[in-house]
Amino acid sequence: MASKSNGIEDSWVRAPPPKGTFWSRLTNAIYNPEENSFLGRTPKRWGIVLTFYLVFYAVLALMFGLCMGGLYLTLEDKKPTYLLHESLIGENPGVAARPVYETATVHYRTHNTSEYQPYVKQLDDFFGMYTNIEDRWYSTKTECTATDSYGYPNNPCIFVKVNKIIGWNPEFYSVTELPEDMPDDLVEHIQALPRDEQQQVWISCEEEKGDNETRLEYPWGRGLPASFYPFKNDNENYRSPVVAVKITAPDNNLIVIRCRAWAKNIIYNKSLKEPSGYTRFHLHIEGNGSANNTEVVT
Repeated sequence: MASKSNGIEDSWVRAPPPKGTFWSRLTNAIYNPEENSFLGRTPKRWGIVLTFYLVFYAVLALMFGLCMGGLYLTLEDKKPTYLLHESLIGENPGVAARPVYETATVHYRTHNTSEYQPYVKQLDDFFGMYTNIEDRWYSTKTECTATDSYGYPNNPCIFVKVNKIIGWNPEFYSVTELPEDMPDDLVEHIQALPRDEQQQVWISCEEEKGDNETRLEYPWGRGLPASFYPFKNDNENYRSPVVAVKITAPDNNLIVIRCRAWAKNIIYNKSLKEPSGYTRFHLHIEGNGSANNTEVVT
């Protein structure tokens, strides 16, 4: 209902609602034929409200689109804006192992294929991508491969790698400055290599506790070659190099193995609460008097 003020009709001033039954007041609230209003507003007022919100949200959408467009113009497809020490990841790469174990303690029996076959399948999937590498690095390996089921079940192979960080370049040790705490067998291995093969990130593994006569072998070598670094994320065929560690464990013994990566700019922290520079796993095989169990902490 309209009212007049100073001779000007004010269509926005509303009179008190008429008295009546509850049902009549409800129907009038939905549609009032006297005012030609729906839910308290006339078509004109509904048009004004809808137009306002249409313009308001259109401006918001335009501003959001301009902001996102400006942001994406500053980004690159192959690498983030902030790298290494400027990024949240940092410049100290983690060390990991494959296969990945879902439980803290993995127990399998050599005579039960279903217990260890999932690890073989996981490694098949993992190394299936390596067969497409242009230099065929993986295809030259003869042990710890799909042909021997990666050593499972009796002598399983664990594959140690350094996690990829875009732009990270390892600082290699020279033969004359090898650290004092580096294992003697690794020092001897490095010193015996030709000079052009000494530029590598080295991997050493050892049993943490006890003297179980565990034998660790490295059929693929003990280093991650310099030719794989730095990782630039500009080659779809790139795959991280890995070191294969073949483990021969004594019967029915739980062993704990720690594998460390060696480079000047890989920080090693032995703490279990804030580990860095290494990966750790438990191993225990059972079957015909032998037991094998594996845990990986990355």
